[in-house]
This record gives sequence, structure tokens and C-alpha cells, in this order.
Amino acid sequence: MRAALLFAAASFAQPITVQAPERTLPPHVATKLSAADRVLFGRMMRVGLEAAWSAVTQEGYPLCFINELTPLNNDRRLVGRARTARYLPNRKDLREKIYAAGPQLNYRTAEEAQPGDVLVFDAGGETRSTVSGAMVTTRFLMRGGAGIIVDGCMRDVPDLAAMPASFYLRCGHASSVSPLMMAVDYQVPVRIAGVTVAPGDYLIGERHGVLVIPASIIDKVLTKAMEHDEQEQFQRKLLLQGEPVYEVYPTLNEANKKKFEEFKRKR
Repeated sequence: MRAALLFAAASFAQPITVQAPERTLPPHVATKLSAADRVLFGRMMRVGLEAAWSAVTQEGYPLCFINELTPLNNDRRLVGRARTARYLPNRKDLREKIYAAGPQLNYRTAEEAQPGDVLVFDAGGETRSTVSGAMVTTRFLMRGGAGIIVDGCMRDVPDLAAMPASFYLRCGHASSVSPLMMAVDYQVPVRIAGVTVAPGDYLIGERHGVLVIPASIIDKVLTKAMEHDEQEQFQRKLLLQGEPVYEVYPTLNEANKKKFEEFKRKR
């Protein structure tokens, strides 16, 4: 599914072209990744999102897809590793105690981020306040940050949209965090639009949502999904050649199974 497919369909006067989008890691991320992560993130960049979703759900994780947030950049894929923070409605006594103990958590998430990290902020869906903005995000990107997911709002939305990263949020707002929310937890499991995200989870995002993959199954999911992608590439080839769907999808008939084996050998 990664390369363009061009075939003449029997029932059409003109050929149909199906062009897969080009996906590459942002340079500010790719140059900072370890060799192992560069290979892993490259696979995440190529895999079909729907095939990966199927593999994750088959492993026993049905609540794995975030689709209630809005992407600022529709033309790019997000891949990365989750770094989390959790917010609660502001309460004066607790806020004073927490904030006296150290730097504000959105500053820590940016300063401690590793290459390929995605900041995941659980703001409980709050839309009257924000968790961060362009200044702190600039530092995050300089650390090799890949993107930010917020179950809530961010400020400086035009600036964020111009950055070479992916952002998912409820909406934008001009406010700061105070006085409505306070950051209370760092690197703990969080809830984002009905999906639990744990620190270290892998994330693959497209314009229609973000898939959450537990780190313990990432290799298995990618291997399984990419095998499925290869079969779907062949099935699309047959459909574009004019074969009836009943003989091709979702299951290849016996004759086409043999053709698929030959297709794999030639590749």
C-alpha cells in the first residue's frame, strides 16, 4: 500500500490511479533518534493504521483508538512514544503544595522529553483553559519531540500549526492554565477521550484519530499489520484490474491465493 498502484480496470475507459501518501519522519525527530528507534519509527510510519488497529484489538485491547480530538495538521502522520501528564480542576491548597515542590509539569514534560516523545495531556476535556503553548512547545521540539495530544486546549494555535509536529486537541483558547486547572501527575496512566494511555505506549496518528499501542506488543502488532498490508495491496491490484469483490475481499478465493503467493515471491 506504500507505492502508487496504476492499473487499467476492465470496465473503465481510463485507468484508475490510487496514490498512497508519502510519509516521512520529521527531520528534527529523525536526526535525534537512536538507530533502533529510527528503524522502529520507520515501520510505524509505513504501517496501515487500520491493519494496526485490528492487530491491537486482537491482542485484547479494544479501547485503543482516540477519535474525539481535532488534528491541527491533516497532511501528516504522527508516530511516537507517550510521555504523560494529568490535570485536575484547580484547588488552592493542593495547587500551592504541588507547585512548591518543583517546576510546573508542562515545563518538565518539555525539558525531560526524549527524541520521538509525544506529550499526552489529560485535561479532562476542559475547554476554558489551556495546558501549554508555543514557547514551551518550542523547547519540546528542540528536544526531538514528535507531537502533542491534549484532551483539552492549547494556546497559540496558529504558531503550533506552523511547527513541524502533530497536534491533537479539543480546541484552542487564548488563556493560560491558571486559574481553572493544575498539573498534578507526571508519567502516570491518563485518560484521553475514553482511552487509557500509559507512559511508553506507542502512538500512530492520522487525520481521523490516534491509535494507542502498548509497548509490550509493538513488534508483534507491526509485523502482523504489515503482513496484512501486503495482502491488501495485492487485493487492491486485483480490484483495479476488474476482478469481482466476492473473489478478492475480504478473503481471496483459491485461485487468487495462489496468485498472491506468486506475488510475494516476486517481491
